[in-house]
Amino acid sequence: MTRSSWFGAAALVAAIGMTAPTLAVAQTQTAPAQATAAATFTDAQVTAFAAASTEIDPISQRLASATPEQRTEAATQIRAILQRHSLDANTYNAIATQAQTDTALQARVTAARASTAAPAAAETPPAPN
Repeated sequence: MTRSSWFGAAALVAAIGMTAPTLAVAQTQTAPAQATAAATFTDAQVTAFAAASTEIDPISQRLASATPEQRTEAATQIRAILQRHSLDANTYNAIATQAQTDTALQARVTAARASTAAPAAAETPPAPN
């Protein structure tokens, strides 16, 4: 997932259940908290973000042409993904936003994605000849 798609996915996650004016107020009020929290993301949070973003990215890419019903279904899927990875939307969004400009955090996310992909690749049986 590219940095721009992390940001797009973060915007999508932020929009789940928030109207645009509410989102703007929430972002204004939480910006200092997010900046402070960025330096303290745990390895578990970064790993959860990496895994969740892998699942959320394809959903967010389909939303440009989605119907309202499909958007509602996507929101439900994203909530389930975040819950499965023990992440709340604010933490997901904070990591995605900070990863846009913080190269150290980008590297941590990339490493976490590689480490979560490696076990999955190891579990996949080879194709029969």
